[in-house]
Amino acid sequence: MMGVPGSYDASVYDDLEDNDQEGRWFVRKYGGLPDISIQTRNVCTGEALPGPDETDAVVLAGSYNSVHDHTFWQQAVLAWFPVIRESRIPVLGICGSHQLLGCYFGAEVRRLGQGPYAGTFSTSLTEAGRASPLMKGIADGDHFHYANAEHVTEVPPAGVLLAHSGKVPVAALDFGGHWYSTQFHPESTVQSLGTI
Repeated sequence: MMGVPGSYDASVYDDLEDNDQEGRWFVRKYGGLPDISIQTRNVCTGEALPGPDETDAVVLAGSYNSVHDHTFWQQAVLAWFPVIRESRIPVLGICGSHQLLGCYFGAEVRRLGQGPYAGTFSTSLTEAGRASPLMKGIADGDHFHYANAEHVTEVPPAGVLLAHSGKVPVAALDFGGHWYSTQFHPESTVQSLGTI
């Protein structure tokens, strides 16, 4: 989870092996995949984002910070998007990064009216979602982990709706050019989501 240090209670992660270092957890969980090398950058602590010549694809994590906080790291990511987009680098934004991408492409992000949408919920695919390479192997109605207090309220002009779920009408988007985002956490486990 991305977040300005001190803007969330990091002690809730004390029982997890990697504490609140999601990058280490991600590498430990997925670093053994064949032919894949994973590097992490903690932009929230000032680490530089990778240049187009340093990466083949990007996964952007969830966030404790609202897109309305306009933190230094969010501004850095928003300024970095055009460079990565122009370089045709694939991007997957998850949860808070789904919201950041939604804002970047012109969608509105609002707080959920009846409190957070947190838990494991059924996710419905659209026709575009059923045909999407992002959703390959996912059946309509499969369950995913959600943990969000805000959501993208509409499909932005550059986007195609891939999925929706309960109080989240925009659960997954395709922005073209192999840029995708999901409000749910496809990388999460019950243990990590329960901690969040």
